[in-house]
Amino acid sequence: MNTIIVIKYFLKLTCLMFGFILFLIISFLVLTNKPSDDSTLSVAYIPQLIRIPDRVYSLSQLILKYNIDFPLIPTEIIDPNLNVLSVRVSRLRSGGSATFIIAKQKELLNIEFWCLFDDGSITPVYIFHIKKSKDYILFLECSLPDSIIRRLWYDRTIDQEIKIYLSTSKKILLQGFLDIPWSNWSEDNEQSLTLCTHSLDIKLTYFIQWIEFHRLVGISKFIIYNISNINHEFDAIIDSYEEEYPSLIDIIQWNYSLDEIQYDCFLRYGDISEWIIKINLNEYLIPRSPYDTLSKLLTEQYGRNLQSSVILENHEFCPDMQWKTLLIEQYILRIAGSNRSDKYFYRPRAIDYLSINQDDRGTNSLDQMKKNIVLAHYPVMEDGKIISNCLRNSVVEDTSIRNRFAKRLFNETYKYNRVHGSEPNM
Repeated sequence: MNTIIVIKYFLKLTCLMFGFILFLIISFLVLTNKPSDDSTLSVAYIPQLIRIPDRVYSLSQLILKYNIDFPLIPTEIIDPNLNVLSVRVSRLRSGGSATFIIAKQKELLNIEFWCLFDDGSITPVYIFHIKKSKDYILFLECSLPDSIIRRLWYDRTIDQEIKIYLSTSKKILLQGFLDIPWSNWSEDNEQSLTLCTHSLDIKLTYFIQWIEFHRLVGISKFIIYNISNINHEFDAIIDSYEEEYPSLIDIIQWNYSLDEIQYDCFLRYGDISEWIIKINLNEYLIPRSPYDTLSKLLTEQYGRNLQSSVILENHEFCPDMQWKTLLIEQYILRIAGSNRSDKYFYRPRAIDYLSINQDDRGTNSLDQMKKNIVLAHYPVMEDGKIISNCLRNSVVEDTSIRNRFAKRLFNETYKYNRVHGSEPNM
């Protein structure tokens, strides 16, 4: 009996000691994380290892209290060699993130950046570089707090304005506005194909052909980055499409390098696109037979597989002035070997936007080598000008594109001109 009493007493004592030790550990953790003049603050929705300096927290409170205006994007930061071009949001990356796209000419010093939001939220910034010719493209990315995600995707209104501020540990640098494009497509629509391009000095007839052809093969959204002054005739064409097909074409004014267009377009429209690509206005996307549309080809070939990108097969054509009606009829002599760099159709939900044009796309896989989509290059040349590659005895006759699409393209282009009161300038 005495032995049992001793055992019970020992167990009680052990439990009390364990509880006291646990209390000391918890108290120590609480006191360690308590803010003080020299301490740092933490926020629950970012990793616990990230600590927000007191100074950054004070800057955030300054925004909340006084609603101060700062330089707007696009603008220069820190020095004239660093230009902030845009800030875009995506929920496909890291469950929701904002990315600043910056052009720079030299290495960035070891500066710690933070994202401050208009509701007092704070998240750290992560930096990624891509080398482009002589310059760099710099991405500053921060995760979105739950409160901002709710406002962007769930509680959104047309006239809402969500501010984001880029800050160092010492001062606020600039402010931007977060939004995502409105779309009349359903979010589960697997046929939402987006085509990005930039404006060129091209005949308006060719531009109408380019739009009508890609509508025929399933493109449902066109994004045109205006790098030059679009004339009134071009504006009239865009307006006519807007009347008949609302939200089909978006025009974005762009006064910067062409290198950043692809990233900006992917960040703007990736969330509402099943597939997305940037090509030029003299390039045509051709689905290989037996497919007549890109949407059907991509759905049947890749379905719900998380195929991140599909490589395109380059076909360069030389003009044959025997054919005058359509661009795809003027070019039926194909250069046997193309030396152009590869382009890809991307699936935004399966890629990391920052790895576009990097070497980690797995291009040697069997799926990538199928090349079910042709990228036809039709150089729009003035009469009498010779294309150097066409002087070589290395061309073959290829009328497959003309035979498959010319009649339908002519009908659609003619219909457009007739409906909008202009004769088809063929």
